[in-house]
Amino acid sequence: MFTNKMLKASIRDELTDRFRSVDGGVFINVQALNSERTYQFRKALNDRKVKFQVVRNRLARDAFVGHGYVAADLDDVLKGPVGVLYTEEENSATTAAKFLAEWKREVKDKLVEWKGAFLEGQVLGAKAAEQLKDAPSKNEARAMLLGTIQAPIVQLLRTIREPEARIIYVLNAMREKREEGGEKAAS
Repeated sequence: MFTNKMLKASIRDELTDRFRSVDGGVFINVQALNSERTYQFRKALNDRKVKFQVVRNRLARDAFVGHGYVAADLDDVLKGPVGVLYTEEENSATTAAKFLAEWKREVKDKLVEWKGAFLEGQVLGAKAAEQLKDAPSKNEARAMLLGTIQAPIVQLLRTIREPEARIIYVLNAMREKREEGGEKAAS
């Protein structure tokens, strides 16, 4: 016979497995989502490959603690009806936050609230979660870092090549003068 305890353990194990490959996500208050709004929300999620799951707080807490998140931090966020937005791709938290911000702006939603976020072992509060929408993705951050690292190298190469370019410029100017002088003498 399948008991309630066994069912909860099975759900917790499934949540633990599901979030194993996820590097972050956003917690939202789903209380304001009626059936029509939930349908529209899920449709928009599917279009952008963002996943959404309403979770029981205790089971979600246990699943996240199994991945190294601090239980006390989770307890601050996991209160009331909570849904989790995430992707299985890199930058899951920023992708989910950007989606939620866009969706709220598109449908002029003021009811769905940011509860928090989870990101690489840390639980963030509602304000920090909302700020993730403006954060660059890991690839964007890497590109900015690479540009910052490359800038001095590029400048150094320009400085090294500059004397050669000046010499070539001077030699070309001298050659052109000689050719002009040769043409004047021939005329």
